[in-house]
Amino acid sequence: MTNKNIQWWKIALLALGVLMIAGAVTYTLVTRTSAATASQAANLSKTAKTAGFVASDMDGELNWVKNLNTKFESNDFVIVILPGNDDVTRKVEQLVKSTCEKIRQDRTKIEFITLSPADPEFPLTLDRLAIHKLPAILIMAPAGKQQILKSDITESKILEAYLSLQGTCIPGTSGCCSK
Repeated sequence: MTNKNIQWWKIALLALGVLMIAGAVTYTLVTRTSAATASQAANLSKTAKTAGFVASDMDGELNWVKNLNTKFESNDFVIVILPGNDDVTRKVEQLVKSTCEKIRQDRTKIEFITLSPADPEFPLTLDRLAIHKLPAILIMAPAGKQQILKSDITESKILEAYLSLQGTCIPGTSGCCSK
């Protein structure tokens, strides 16, 4: 064999090796993405169960919680407003809306919904979450984390809960921040 033939085979083997590595990386990325999507759906169901949502339907989940599946397909966080009297609820809705706009500036996908007090599941939801003063809000992340703000709802409290659900250190609220 000549030197040219040996070099050609080395190049061919190198190219084959690079193709095999590229294929393995592609396979890994595709299977991780599929597993992550399935994991998020499972975690959402677990979130509903661990939050104490036992239900009024055959599957064991409240209907409004089931509807959150579609919300989490396109959002990172969902805020659920549990309304009180009309005037205070309108103020809370405006506060949540403006806070969501600020959060979206950080390229986070967030949406809010307001439950109807006329919904037959509304009293059950309040009971399960031990909410006695309205309005209240429930901030949920698809990984199964949630925070409830039951009274004195402010923009800073909503932002603090959002950051806490992200795992961000909030100075003055936990011992995780370096000094």
